[in-house]
Amino acid sequence: MKSKYLKVFGLLLLTIVIVSFSVTKKQQDSKLIGIWKGFEKDSQIEGVEKHWIQQRFKDGTYVIMFTAKENCEVETFTENGKWWTENGKFFEVSNSSQGTDEYIYDVKSEEEVEFKSLKLNGKNDNTYTFSDYRIDLK
Repeated sequence: MKSKYLKVFGLLLLTIVIVSFSVTKKQQDSKLIGIWKGFEKDSQIEGVEKHWIQQRFKDGTYVIMFTAKENCEVETFTENGKWWTENGKFFEVSNSSQGTDEYIYDVKSEEEVEFKSLKLNGKNDNTYTFSDYRIDLK
């Protein structure tokens, strides 16, 4: 009887070990952590000028404040969600969307990162490029 419990316990322990190794923790490129600003005009929507400030936290969360201007109308909104990096790619998923954005990114310097889309909202789209510029709070 004792042998049966040892076998069940051993199988349970083995299962826990296998599952713990198969769960992958998402990584964040430390060069992207901090507060960044950006700007684009006509890149995603013709006639729309967009400015943003984004803070990427080391725990893999982010918050962005956008200001968009079209035909002299100004709108502000915020977005938050999760971000991570993997194999030279940057991933971002908003808490308010269903799909993940995927970009190739290039750290040009401590102050500039360039992004080129591969997927937007989970759909293939390689048409969007932008740069983020670090805000120095010193």
